[in-house]
Amino acid sequence: MLPKDFFLQISEYLPEEEITTFCETLQEPPITSLRLNPKKNIEINYRKQPVPWSDLGFYLEKRPSFTQDPLFWAGAYYVQEASSMFLEQILSFIQIPESAVVLDLCAAPGGKSTHLLSLLPESTLLVSNEIIRNRADILQENLCRWGYSNYIITQSEASVWSNLENFFDVILVDAPCSGEGMFRKEKQALAEWSLENVKFCAARQKDILQNILPALAEGGYLIYSTCTYNNQENEENIRWLVENFGLEYVEIPIEETWGIKKTDYGYRFFPHLLKGEGFFIACLRKKGQRKARKTKKKLFTPATKNNSKNFETCLENLSEKEIFTYQEKYLLLYPPHSEYISQIAQVAYIRHTALELGTFKQKNFIPTHDLAMSEHLHSQIPAVHLDKENALLYLAKKDFSFAENPAMGWNIVKYNGLALGWVKVLGNRINNYYPSEIRIRKS
Repeated sequence: MLPKDFFLQISEYLPEEEITTFCETLQEPPITSLRLNPKKNIEINYRKQPVPWSDLGFYLEKRPSFTQDPLFWAGAYYVQEASSMFLEQILSFIQIPESAVVLDLCAAPGGKSTHLLSLLPESTLLVSNEIIRNRADILQENLCRWGYSNYIITQSEASVWSNLENFFDVILVDAPCSGEGMFRKEKQALAEWSLENVKFCAARQKDILQNILPALAEGGYLIYSTCTYNNQENEENIRWLVENFGLEYVEIPIEETWGIKKTDYGYRFFPHLLKGEGFFIACLRKKGQRKARKTKKKLFTPATKNNSKNFETCLENLSEKEIFTYQEKYLLLYPPHSEYISQIAQVAYIRHTALELGTFKQKNFIPTHDLAMSEHLHSQIPAVHLDKENALLYLAKKDFSFAENPAMGWNIVKYNGLALGWVKVLGNRINNYYPSEIRIRKS
């Protein structure tokens, strides 16, 4: 049963003849969709129909057990709600400089961050921020699996970013909201809904936006989204930005057949008109021309030639990236990114920088899980190939078996050609280096 106040509210946004269909659709099972990782191109057996507004997205006929699919743990795809994949249309339309710095402000669990990494050039630095610690843990897991190296994860309040004036070329704010679009997917959202909560969320969103706007560069883009329907959290917030903060609305071309409703200040997704959950998204541009980004303090030191040689056998496809050191860690970065990250560190807490390669202990190299999942992992590294059953045992840190004789030392574990993690072969013993904190706990 929908709350009476919600029913009256939705009647303002939909014509009378659609209300019944809309309510009936909310009683149907939610639709499952996933988005492929273009860096780990592999056929997914259960993908069915493509998402119309995403070249990477597909609907599924039914929802499988993703935890029992090693390809999920290998980062071959991300399970994401189809409506939010419209971000792909915005990124393909707006003009972003090659060396852009992009902030995903409310990033957990990582759907939009992984999507951004797939869409943006590698010379872009993505700052993926999440203030809540346990959600930041999940964000880090998902970004690590995705296998890219041009991101950092921060854990800071929105207010700190105003100290980086005119710094970000794109800021994505997937704002905390009343969750009306998740009613059929998350019953808790329906139970917690009220008009008072809508007002609270709208005010909170304005506070977040007002805090973040100074960090948006002139000529840069603000992408704002919610998973809710009401005007207060959507169009009214966008109108408020346009009228008070020197922003202009950017219209994104759409196809009529997609079923997306265009409004004066954004795009609405209704589940009875398309295959997806309730969603709103808008794009704004900050007036003015981009200026050169100033950099100051540098935290990272370029690795010596001798240290860099230690990684020659485990890295490839480096492009213009170089190895840097910081607090006995070795990282692979674009040189400009080392400067940007150093500047970000002055105002925000950085909990993770990719690609961290590993550390040395008494001249013995200990590789990171990031390196195992990375696109830069050398293809000639010795590998142990597992079938599905044993891959799942490895991912659960249980005893597993395989037919081949592995090389001594570090080996990469693979399933279907994709890396899962490390093992170290020591004579008649094999140590499983899959991180305990992300092991499969359920059978």
